[in-house]
Amino acid sequence: MIYKYLSEIKYRTFFSIIAWFFTMIVCYYFKETLLFLVLKPSLSFVKNSSFFFLTTNIAEVFMTYLQLCYFISNQIIVLFLLYHIFIYIANGLYISEYLYLKTFIFISISSFVLLVLSFNNFIFPTSWFFFLKFQTASVFEGFIFHFEIKLNEYINFYISTYAICCLAYLLALLFYISLSTFKLNLFVFKSVRKILYFTFCTFASLITPPEVVYQLITSICIIIIYEILVFYAVLKLKSNEIK
Repeated sequence: MIYKYLSEIKYRTFFSIIAWFFTMIVCYYFKETLLFLVLKPSLSFVKNSSFFFLTTNIAEVFMTYLQLCYFISNQIIVLFLLYHIFIYIANGLYISEYLYLKTFIFISISSFVLLVLSFNNFIFPTSWFFFLKFQTASVFEGFIFHFEIKLNEYINFYISTYAICCLAYLLALLFYISLSTFKLNLFVFKSVRKILYFTFCTFASLITPPEVVYQLITSICIIIIYEILVFYAVLKLKSNEIK
C-alpha cells in the first residue's frame, strides 16, 4: 500500500519536472515579450524617448533572458504543484475537509493572481518612480545625477521587489491559517504585539537589501497585514459568539 503512494509521488514529481522544462522552453521562446511586460510598468515614468539599458558583458542579455525565464517558470510551476498536492491528498479527506481545502486553495490562488496584477500595475511602478526621483535630483547647481541602469540590475530589482510582496502575502496566509484554526492564538497575538512588531522589523531587515527604505516598507506592510487579520479574527469570533 505504501509503495503505491510512493510511486504516485514519484510520478507526479517526474511530471512536474517535465512541466517545468517545457515551461522554460515556452518562456524562452517568448522571451522578448516577457521582457517587455516586465519593462512596461516603469516605461510610463520615463519622459525621454531614447531610454536605454546598459550591458557591459557580451553574455549579459542572454543571461538576463535565462534569469527572467527561470523566474517566471518557477512562479507558474508553483501553481502546478499546488494542483498536484491537492489532487494527491483529496482522496483521503472527508467531504467537509475537501470543500474547506478546495475553497482555501481557490482563495489563495485568486489572491495570488490579484497580488501579481497589483504588483505590476501599482506596487512596482510606484517604487520605481520613488527611487527614480532621487536619480534625477540635483545636489546643487551644476551637479546632477545621470541615471543609466543596467539590464540585469533592473531585473534583479524587479525580482527583489516581487519577492518582498510574496513574503508579505505568505505571512498573511500564515496568520489567517493560525487565527482561523486556533482561536486561542488570537489572544496570544494580541498580548505579544510588541514582540511581534520587533520580530517583523528584524525579519524585514534580513530579507531585504541593506536599505532603510526597503526595511521600513516591508515591515510596515507586514504590520498592516497583521493588524487587518487580527481585526478580521475579532469580528469573526464575535459573530460566532452571537450565533
